[in-house]
Amino acid sequence: MTTPPSPSEPLSGNGSTAPTILVLGTAEWNSPIATNQHYVVRELARDFDTYFVESLGLRRVRLDAKDVTRIAKRLRHSVVGHEKTATYRPIPDRVTVISPLIVPIHQAPTRLPNRLLLERAVAEWRRSPSPRVLWTFTPVTYGLEQYSDYTLYHCVDIFQAFPGIDGSAVSAGERILANRADLTIGTSGAVTAHLNDVGFTDVVTLPNVAEVDVFAADSQPVAQRRPAALFAGNLTPHKLDFELLRTLATALNGRGELLLAGPIAAGGGGYDRELAELERLGARYLGMLPLNELAATAGTCTVGLIPYALNDYTAGVSPLKCYEYLSSGLKVVSTPIPDVVQAARATDHITAATSTDDFVDHVLAAINPASDDVLAARVRYAGDFGWNSRGVLLRDIATRMPRRADEAVTRPAGGAGRPRG
Repeated sequence: MTTPPSPSEPLSGNGSTAPTILVLGTAEWNSPIATNQHYVVRELARDFDTYFVESLGLRRVRLDAKDVTRIAKRLRHSVVGHEKTATYRPIPDRVTVISPLIVPIHQAPTRLPNRLLLERAVAEWRRSPSPRVLWTFTPVTYGLEQYSDYTLYHCVDIFQAFPGIDGSAVSAGERILANRADLTIGTSGAVTAHLNDVGFTDVVTLPNVAEVDVFAADSQPVAQRRPAALFAGNLTPHKLDFELLRTLATALNGRGELLLAGPIAAGGGGYDRELAELERLGARYLGMLPLNELAATAGTCTVGLIPYALNDYTAGVSPLKCYEYLSSGLKVVSTPIPDVVQAARATDHITAATSTDDFVDHVLAAINPASDDVLAARVRYAGDFGWNSRGVLLRDIATRMPRRADEAVTRPAGGAGRPRG
Protein backbone atom coordinates (compact mmCIF):
# COMPACT_ATOMS: atom_id res chain seq x y z
CA MET A 1 0.00 0.00 0.00
CA THR A 2 1.25 3.50 -0.86
CA THR A 3 0.80 6.48 1.42
CA PRO A 4 -0.48 9.79 0.01
CA PRO A 5 2.18 12.35 -0.96
CA SER A 6 3.14 14.53 1.98
CA PRO A 7 2.88 18.32 1.71
CA SER A 8 6.45 18.49 3.01
CA GLU A 9 7.92 16.36 0.21
CA PRO A 10 10.26 18.25 -2.13
CA LEU A 11 8.87 18.78 -5.62
CA SER A 12 10.43 18.94 -9.04
CA GLY A 13 8.92 20.79 -11.99
CA ASN A 14 7.53 24.31 -11.84
CA GLY A 15 3.89 23.35 -11.08
CA SER A 16 2.89 26.94 -11.69
CA THR A 17 -0.41 26.27 -13.49
CA ALA A 18 -3.44 24.94 -11.65
CA PRO A 19 -4.84 21.77 -13.24
CA THR A 20 -8.20 21.38 -14.88
CA ILE A 21 -9.89 18.24 -13.56
CA LEU A 22 -12.27 15.86 -15.29
CA VAL A 23 -14.14 13.54 -12.91
CA LEU A 24 -15.85 10.49 -14.41
CA GLY A 25 -18.66 9.52 -12.05
CA THR A 26 -20.79 6.45 -11.50
CA ALA A 27 -23.93 8.37 -10.45
CA GLU A 28 -26.02 11.33 -11.51
CA TRP A 29 -25.08 14.64 -9.95
CA ASN A 30 -28.55 15.02 -8.46
CA SER A 31 -28.89 11.46 -7.19
CA PRO A 32 -30.82 11.28 -3.89
CA ILE A 33 -27.89 10.17 -1.72
CA ALA A 34 -24.56 11.96 -1.94
CA THR A 35 -21.65 9.57 -2.30
CA ASN A 36 -17.88 9.89 -2.23
CA GLN A 37 -17.73 11.26 -5.79
CA HIS A 38 -20.09 14.18 -5.05
CA TYR A 39 -18.03 15.30 -2.07
CA VAL A 40 -14.73 14.84 -3.93
CA VAL A 41 -15.99 17.09 -6.74
CA ARG A 42 -17.11 19.72 -4.25
CA GLU A 43 -13.75 19.66 -2.48
CA LEU A 44 -11.68 19.77 -5.68
CA ALA A 45 -13.76 22.68 -7.00
CA ARG A 46 -12.71 24.85 -4.07
CA ASP A 47 -9.39 25.35 -5.90
CA PHE A 48 -9.77 23.97 -9.43
CA ASP A 49 -12.03 24.15 -12.46
CA THR A 50 -13.73 20.74 -12.41
CA TYR A 51 -15.92 18.87 -14.88
CA PHE A 52 -18.16 16.10 -13.57
CA VAL A 53 -19.32 13.52 -16.10
CA GLU A 54 -22.44 11.70 -14.94
CA SER A 55 -22.71 7.92 -14.96
CA LEU A 56 -21.87 6.10 -18.20
CA GLY A 57 -24.30 3.35 -17.17
CA LEU A 58 -22.35 0.37 -15.81
CA ARG A 59 -25.59 -1.25 -14.65
CA ARG A 60 -27.70 -2.91 -17.31
CA VAL A 61 -30.74 -0.82 -18.16
CA ARG A 62 -34.17 -2.14 -17.15
CA LEU A 63 -37.35 -1.05 -18.88
CA ASP A 64 -39.03 0.02 -15.63
CA ALA A 65 -40.37 3.40 -14.52
CA LYS A 66 -37.22 4.37 -12.62
CA ASP A 67 -34.83 3.75 -15.51
CA VAL A 68 -37.16 5.33 -18.08
CA THR A 69 -37.30 8.45 -15.89
CA ARG A 70 -33.52 8.49 -15.60
CA ILE A 71 -33.13 8.23 -19.37
CA ALA A 72 -35.58 11.10 -19.88
CA LYS A 73 -33.68 13.28 -17.41
CA ARG A 74 -30.39 12.44 -19.11
CA LEU A 75 -31.80 13.52 -22.47
CA ARG A 76 -33.10 16.78 -21.02
CA HIS A 77 -29.85 17.58 -19.20
CA SER A 78 -27.77 16.83 -22.27
CA VAL A 79 -29.81 19.38 -24.23
CA VAL A 80 -30.62 22.17 -21.75
CA GLY A 81 -27.99 21.54 -19.06
CA HIS A 82 -28.36 21.36 -15.28
CA GLU A 83 -30.00 23.80 -12.91
CA LYS A 84 -27.44 25.26 -10.49
CA THR A 85 -29.91 24.76 -7.64
CA ALA A 86 -30.65 21.07 -8.11
CA THR A 87 -33.10 19.23 -5.85
CA TYR A 88 -30.60 17.35 -3.69
CA ARG A 89 -27.42 19.39 -4.06
CA PRO A 90 -26.38 22.65 -5.73
CA ILE A 91 -23.66 22.67 -8.37
CA PRO A 92 -20.57 24.47 -7.02
CA ASP A 93 -19.40 27.59 -8.88
CA ARG A 94 -16.33 26.00 -10.49
CA VAL A 95 -18.10 22.77 -11.49
CA THR A 96 -19.56 21.96 -14.90
CA VAL A 97 -21.81 18.90 -14.97
CA ILE A 98 -21.77 16.93 -18.22
CA SER A 99 -24.53 14.48 -19.18
CA PRO A 100 -23.08 12.46 -22.06
CA LEU A 101 -25.43 10.86 -24.54
CA ILE A 102 -23.88 7.42 -24.93
CA VAL A 103 -25.25 3.91 -25.24
CA PRO A 104 -25.25 2.28 -21.76
CA ILE A 105 -23.76 -0.90 -23.22
CA HIS A 106 -20.00 -1.25 -23.12
CA GLN A 107 -19.17 -4.07 -25.51
CA ALA A 108 -17.50 -4.26 -28.93
CA PRO A 109 -20.38 -2.91 -31.11
CA THR A 110 -20.76 0.27 -29.02
CA ARG A 111 -17.14 1.04 -28.14
CA LEU A 112 -16.28 3.25 -31.09
CA PRO A 113 -19.47 5.36 -31.11
CA ASN A 114 -19.37 5.67 -27.33
CA ARG A 115 -15.74 6.77 -27.40
CA LEU A 116 -16.45 9.43 -30.02
CA LEU A 117 -19.54 10.67 -28.18
CA LEU A 118 -17.69 10.85 -24.86
CA GLU A 119 -14.70 12.63 -26.38
CA ARG A 120 -17.06 15.18 -27.89
CA ALA A 121 -18.84 15.68 -24.56
CA VAL A 122 -15.55 16.49 -22.77
CA ALA A 123 -14.02 18.50 -25.62
CA GLU A 124 -13.67 21.61 -23.46
CA TRP A 125 -11.54 19.73 -20.94
CA ARG A 126 -9.49 18.13 -23.73
CA ARG A 127 -8.71 21.57 -25.15
CA SER A 128 -7.65 23.04 -21.80
CA PRO A 129 -4.16 24.59 -22.01
CA SER A 130 -3.54 23.95 -18.31
CA PRO A 131 -2.44 20.54 -16.99
CA ARG A 132 -5.26 18.04 -17.37
CA VAL A 133 -6.12 15.58 -14.61
CA LEU A 134 -8.47 12.62 -15.12
CA TRP A 135 -9.99 11.60 -11.77
CA THR A 136 -12.17 8.61 -12.55
CA PHE A 137 -14.55 6.69 -10.31
CA THR A 138 -15.32 4.27 -13.14
CA PRO A 139 -12.82 1.94 -14.81
CA VAL A 140 -14.70 2.34 -18.10
CA THR A 141 -12.97 5.46 -19.45
CA TYR A 142 -12.93 4.92 -23.25
CA GLY A 143 -9.27 5.93 -23.29
CA LEU A 144 -9.69 9.47 -21.96
CA GLU A 145 -6.45 8.97 -20.03
CA GLN A 146 -4.60 9.55 -23.33
CA TYR A 147 -5.61 13.23 -23.05
CA SER A 148 -4.57 13.62 -19.42
CA ASP A 149 -1.27 14.54 -17.86
CA TYR A 150 -2.15 12.57 -14.76
CA THR A 151 -4.75 9.84 -14.21
CA LEU A 152 -6.17 8.79 -10.85
CA TYR A 153 -8.56 5.86 -10.39
CA HIS A 154 -10.73 6.38 -7.28
CA CYS A 155 -12.30 2.98 -6.60
CA VAL A 156 -15.08 2.95 -4.00
CA ASP A 157 -16.59 -0.50 -4.65
CA ILE A 158 -15.83 -3.92 -6.01
CA PHE A 159 -18.16 -3.26 -8.92
CA GLN A 160 -18.07 -6.78 -10.32
CA ALA A 161 -19.80 -8.07 -7.17
CA PHE A 162 -22.91 -5.92 -7.55
CA PRO A 163 -25.93 -7.45 -9.35
CA GLY A 164 -26.70 -6.02 -12.77
CA ILE A 165 -23.25 -4.48 -13.32
CA ASP A 166 -21.50 -5.27 -16.61
CA GLY A 167 -18.69 -7.21 -14.96
CA SER A 168 -16.79 -7.93 -18.16
CA ALA A 169 -16.62 -4.23 -19.08
CA VAL A 170 -15.53 -3.33 -15.54
CA SER A 171 -12.84 -6.02 -15.43
CA ALA A 172 -11.51 -5.07 -18.85
CA GLY A 173 -11.40 -1.41 -17.86
CA GLU A 174 -9.53 -2.12 -14.64
CA ARG A 175 -6.93 -4.24 -16.44
CA ILE A 176 -6.26 -1.33 -18.80
CA LEU A 177 -6.17 1.28 -16.02
CA ALA A 178 -3.75 -0.85 -14.00
CA ASN A 179 -1.14 0.01 -16.64
CA ARG A 180 -2.18 3.63 -17.12
CA ALA A 181 -3.19 5.11 -13.75
CA ASP A 182 -0.55 7.21 -12.00
CA LEU A 183 -2.24 6.83 -8.63
CA THR A 184 -5.12 4.69 -7.37
CA ILE A 185 -7.30 5.24 -4.29
CA GLY A 186 -9.20 2.38 -2.66
CA THR A 187 -11.78 3.18 0.00
CA SER A 188 -11.50 -0.04 2.02
CA GLY A 189 -9.03 -2.80 2.74
CA ALA A 190 -10.97 -5.23 0.54
CA VAL A 191 -11.07 -2.76 -2.35
CA THR A 192 -7.33 -2.14 -2.03
CA ALA A 193 -6.65 -5.89 -2.01
CA HIS A 194 -8.79 -6.27 -5.12
CA LEU A 195 -6.88 -3.49 -6.89
CA ASN A 196 -3.56 -5.08 -6.00
CA ASP A 197 -4.80 -8.42 -7.36
CA VAL A 198 -5.77 -6.75 -10.63
CA GLY A 199 -2.27 -5.34 -11.01
CA PHE A 200 -2.40 -1.74 -9.76
CA THR A 201 0.93 -0.89 -8.18
CA ASP A 202 0.50 2.57 -6.63
CA VAL A 203 -2.55 2.20 -4.36
CA VAL A 204 -3.54 4.44 -1.43
CA THR A 205 -6.26 3.39 1.03
CA LEU A 206 -8.50 6.31 2.03
CA PRO A 207 -11.66 5.13 3.82
CA ASN A 208 -14.82 7.15 3.31
CA VAL A 209 -15.48 10.15 5.53
CA ALA A 210 -18.68 12.09 6.19
CA GLU A 211 -20.32 15.50 6.51
CA VAL A 212 -19.68 15.41 10.24
CA ASP A 213 -20.17 19.15 10.79
CA VAL A 214 -23.72 19.03 9.38
CA PHE A 215 -24.72 16.15 11.65
CA ALA A 216 -22.90 17.47 14.72
CA ALA A 217 -24.78 20.78 14.44
CA ASP A 218 -28.09 18.94 14.93
CA SER A 219 -26.95 16.55 17.67
CA GLN A 220 -29.37 17.07 20.55
CA PRO A 221 -28.88 16.61 24.32
CA VAL A 222 -30.25 13.57 26.13
CA ALA A 223 -33.40 15.44 27.15
CA GLN A 224 -34.42 15.69 23.48
CA ARG A 225 -33.63 12.08 22.52
CA ARG A 226 -36.07 9.22 22.12
CA PRO A 227 -35.37 5.46 22.03
CA ALA A 228 -34.99 5.00 18.28
CA ALA A 229 -32.69 3.01 16.01
CA LEU A 230 -32.10 4.59 12.59
CA PHE A 231 -30.92 3.16 9.29
CA ALA A 232 -30.21 5.78 6.61
CA GLY A 233 -29.20 4.61 3.15
CA ASN A 234 -30.30 2.73 0.06
CA LEU A 235 -33.00 0.17 0.77
CA THR A 236 -31.92 -2.69 -1.45
CA PRO A 237 -32.12 -6.45 -0.84
CA HIS A 238 -28.57 -7.10 -2.00
CA LYS A 239 -27.18 -4.73 0.62
CA LEU A 240 -29.48 -5.16 3.62
CA ASP A 241 -29.96 -8.22 5.83
CA PHE A 242 -33.74 -8.39 5.79
CA GLU A 243 -34.04 -11.26 8.28
CA LEU A 244 -31.93 -9.30 10.76
CA LEU A 245 -34.13 -6.21 10.34
CA ARG A 246 -37.27 -8.29 10.76
CA THR A 247 -35.92 -9.78 13.99
CA LEU A 248 -34.90 -6.33 15.22
CA ALA A 249 -38.29 -4.80 14.41
CA THR A 250 -40.00 -7.52 16.44
CA ALA A 251 -37.60 -7.08 19.38
CA LEU A 252 -38.05 -3.30 19.44
CA ASN A 253 -41.84 -3.49 19.62
CA GLY A 254 -42.80 -1.65 22.79
CA ARG A 255 -39.20 -0.72 23.61
CA GLY A 256 -38.24 1.70 20.88
CA GLU A 257 -38.65 2.66 17.22
CA LEU A 258 -37.05 1.27 14.09
CA LEU A 259 -36.69 4.12 11.57
CA LEU A 260 -35.71 3.66 7.92
CA ALA A 261 -34.75 6.52 5.61
CA GLY A 262 -33.56 6.48 2.02
CA PRO A 263 -34.49 5.58 -1.54
CA ILE A 264 -36.16 2.24 -2.23
CA ALA A 265 -34.58 0.04 -4.88
CA ALA A 266 -36.89 -0.39 -7.85
CA GLY A 267 -37.31 -3.04 -10.51
CA GLY A 268 -36.84 -6.77 -10.18
CA GLY A 269 -34.59 -6.37 -7.16
CA GLY A 270 -36.89 -3.93 -5.38
CA TYR A 271 -37.44 -3.59 -1.65
CA ASP A 272 -41.16 -2.81 -1.57
CA ARG A 273 -42.27 -6.19 -0.22
CA GLU A 274 -39.62 -6.23 2.50
CA LEU A 275 -40.39 -2.67 3.53
CA ALA A 276 -44.12 -3.40 3.76
CA GLU A 277 -43.44 -6.35 6.09
CA LEU A 278 -41.12 -4.29 8.29
CA GLU A 279 -43.80 -1.62 8.57
CA ARG A 280 -46.35 -4.26 9.63
CA LEU A 281 -43.92 -5.19 12.40
CA GLY A 282 -43.79 -1.58 13.61
CA ALA A 283 -40.94 -0.02 11.62
CA ARG A 284 -41.49 3.47 10.26
CA TYR A 285 -40.34 4.53 6.80
CA LEU A 286 -39.38 8.22 6.66
CA GLY A 287 -38.86 8.45 2.91
CA MET A 288 -35.93 10.08 1.19
CA LEU A 289 -34.77 12.88 3.49
CA PRO A 290 -32.55 15.78 2.37
CA LEU A 291 -29.28 15.90 4.29
CA ASN A 292 -30.37 18.63 6.72
CA GLU A 293 -33.60 16.76 7.56
CA LEU A 294 -31.70 13.50 8.00
CA ALA A 295 -29.28 15.21 10.36
CA ALA A 296 -32.19 16.68 12.35
CA THR A 297 -33.77 13.22 12.64
CA ALA A 298 -30.54 11.45 13.57
CA GLY A 299 -29.84 14.02 16.25
CA THR A 300 -32.88 12.87 18.23
CA CYS A 301 -32.25 9.10 17.98
CA THR A 302 -30.00 6.83 20.03
CA VAL A 303 -28.63 4.08 17.74
CA GLY A 304 -27.32 4.14 14.16
CA LEU A 305 -27.66 0.88 12.23
CA ILE A 306 -25.47 -0.71 9.54
CA PRO A 307 -27.53 -3.91 8.98
CA TYR A 308 -25.67 -5.09 5.89
CA ALA A 309 -25.83 -8.58 4.48
CA LEU A 310 -22.48 -10.30 4.24
CA ASN A 311 -21.52 -10.85 0.60
CA ASP A 312 -18.72 -10.08 -1.87
CA TYR A 313 -20.07 -6.58 -2.51
CA THR A 314 -20.50 -5.43 1.10
CA ALA A 315 -17.08 -6.88 1.97
CA GLY A 316 -15.63 -3.92 0.09
CA VAL A 317 -17.91 -1.24 1.54
CA SER A 318 -16.52 1.59 3.65
CA PRO A 319 -19.70 3.02 5.24
CA LEU A 320 -19.46 6.78 5.63
CA LYS A 321 -22.71 6.54 7.61
CA CYS A 322 -20.62 5.20 10.51
CA TYR A 323 -19.34 8.74 11.06
CA GLU A 324 -22.62 10.42 10.20
CA TYR A 325 -24.17 8.43 13.05
CA LEU A 326 -21.33 9.16 15.49
CA SER A 327 -21.39 12.87 14.73
CA SER A 328 -25.11 12.77 15.61
CA GLY A 329 -24.20 11.29 18.99
CA LEU A 330 -25.47 7.81 18.13
CA LYS A 331 -24.10 4.45 19.18
CA VAL A 332 -23.23 2.51 15.99
CA VAL A 333 -24.22 -1.16 15.70
CA SER A 334 -23.20 -3.01 12.57
CA THR A 335 -22.95 -6.46 11.10
CA PRO A 336 -19.30 -7.59 10.78
CA ILE A 337 -18.42 -5.71 7.60
CA PRO A 338 -14.58 -5.84 7.46
CA ASP A 339 -13.98 -2.10 7.54
CA VAL A 340 -16.45 -1.62 10.40
CA VAL A 341 -14.79 -4.44 12.34
CA GLN A 342 -11.52 -2.57 11.95
CA ALA A 343 -13.11 0.75 12.99
CA ALA A 344 -14.70 -0.89 16.05
CA ARG A 345 -11.27 -1.94 17.30
CA ALA A 346 -10.40 1.72 17.75
CA THR A 347 -13.46 2.85 19.74
CA ASP A 348 -16.23 1.54 21.99
CA HIS A 349 -18.67 3.84 20.18
CA ILE A 350 -18.87 1.31 17.30
CA THR A 351 -19.89 -2.33 17.71
CA ALA A 352 -19.54 -4.98 15.02
CA ALA A 353 -21.97 -7.71 16.09
CA THR A 354 -21.10 -11.34 15.46
CA SER A 355 -24.64 -12.67 14.86
CA THR A 356 -28.26 -11.58 14.52
CA ASP A 357 -28.91 -12.17 18.23
CA ASP A 358 -25.75 -10.26 19.14
CA PHE A 359 -26.81 -7.37 16.87
CA VAL A 360 -30.27 -7.17 18.45
CA ASP A 361 -28.84 -7.38 21.98
CA HIS A 362 -26.46 -4.48 21.35
CA VAL A 363 -29.25 -2.33 19.88
CA LEU A 364 -31.53 -3.03 22.84
CA ALA A 365 -28.70 -2.25 25.27
CA ALA A 366 -28.15 1.15 23.64
CA ILE A 367 -31.73 2.08 22.74
CA ASN A 368 -32.25 4.31 25.77
CA PRO A 369 -30.40 7.65 25.65
CA ALA A 370 -26.85 7.71 27.00
CA SER A 371 -25.46 10.58 29.08
CA ASP A 372 -24.65 13.96 27.57
CA ASP A 373 -20.96 13.25 28.20
CA VAL A 374 -21.14 10.08 26.11
CA LEU A 375 -22.98 11.88 23.31
CA ALA A 376 -20.35 14.61 23.29
CA ALA A 377 -17.53 12.04 23.20
CA ARG A 378 -19.05 10.40 20.11
CA VAL A 379 -19.36 13.73 18.34
CA ARG A 380 -15.73 14.61 19.18
CA TYR A 381 -14.49 11.25 17.94
CA ALA A 382 -16.29 11.65 14.61
CA GLY A 383 -14.68 15.05 14.12
CA ASP A 384 -11.50 13.39 12.83
CA PHE A 385 -13.41 11.73 9.97
CA GLY A 386 -14.82 14.71 8.10
CA TRP A 387 -14.46 16.32 4.69
CA ASN A 388 -12.56 19.38 5.89
CA SER A 389 -9.29 17.54 6.41
CA ARG A 390 -9.94 15.06 3.58
CA GLY A 391 -10.57 17.93 1.16
CA VAL A 392 -7.19 19.45 2.01
CA LEU A 393 -5.50 16.12 1.24
CA LEU A 394 -7.33 15.63 -2.07
CA ARG A 395 -6.55 19.14 -3.26
CA ASP A 396 -2.92 18.62 -2.34
CA ILE A 397 -2.85 15.42 -4.40
CA ALA A 398 -4.45 17.22 -7.34
CA THR A 399 -1.95 20.06 -7.11
CA ARG A 400 1.01 17.71 -7.09
CA MET A 401 -0.17 15.46 -9.92
CA PRO A 402 0.57 17.85 -12.80
CA ARG A 403 3.88 18.86 -11.22
CA ARG A 404 5.06 15.29 -11.48
CA ALA A 405 3.68 15.06 -15.01
CA ASP A 406 5.57 18.23 -15.99
CA GLU A 407 8.80 16.29 -15.51
CA ALA A 408 7.74 13.62 -17.99
CA VAL A 409 6.29 15.48 -20.96
CA THR A 410 5.63 18.79 -22.61
CA ARG A 411 2.58 18.53 -24.84
CA PRO A 412 0.68 20.99 -27.02
CA ALA A 413 -2.66 22.34 -25.84
CA GLY A 414 -5.49 20.07 -26.94
CA GLY A 415 -3.15 17.20 -27.71
CA ALA A 416 -2.73 13.88 -26.01
CA GLY A 417 -1.01 13.64 -22.65
CA ARG A 418 2.02 11.54 -21.98
CA PRO A 419 2.39 8.16 -23.65
CA ARG A 420 0.61 5.25 -21.99
CA GLY A 421 1.39 1.59 -21.75
